[in-house]
Amino acid sequence: MRLIIDANILLAAFLKSAVTRELLFDDEIELFAPEYFAAEITRTIKKSKFLRLSAGLTKEEIEELLAYLFGPIKIMPKEKYIRFMEKAKQHMPEDDTPYLALAFSINVPIWSNDSAFKKQSLAAVYTTQELVKILGY
Repeated sequence: MRLIIDANILLAAFLKSAVTRELLFDDEIELFAPEYFAAEITRTIKKSKFLRLSAGLTKEEIEELLAYLFGPIKIMPKEKYIRFMEKAKQHMPEDDTPYLALAFSINVPIWSNDSAFKKQSLAAVYTTQELVKILGY
């Protein structure tokens, strides 16, 4: 199964969600993310003292964990989906636009727990719970 991973999924894995981590490293799942993904994750963690404290890790451990979690994800360059950005902007908040544009570009569903993705009907979206059922976890 091929999926575009939303930042909220990686943040759940960062906060020790065992099921999310299992899915992240499942050999049956091929993950993609827009170029913007890494910057969004880094910015969110740096901005949120709660996330850093909840993880209970040192700065070095956070960097190591993020490198590990990023391992199975193929980051797609903006050039791959930029032509779909305007179309995506019409249907999603600005932070989510690159994910929908990438979905249009490579015709792959999105893995997200963000309700904004479920409000659009142009690309398929699966939540973690839906993937658990589909994949029989």
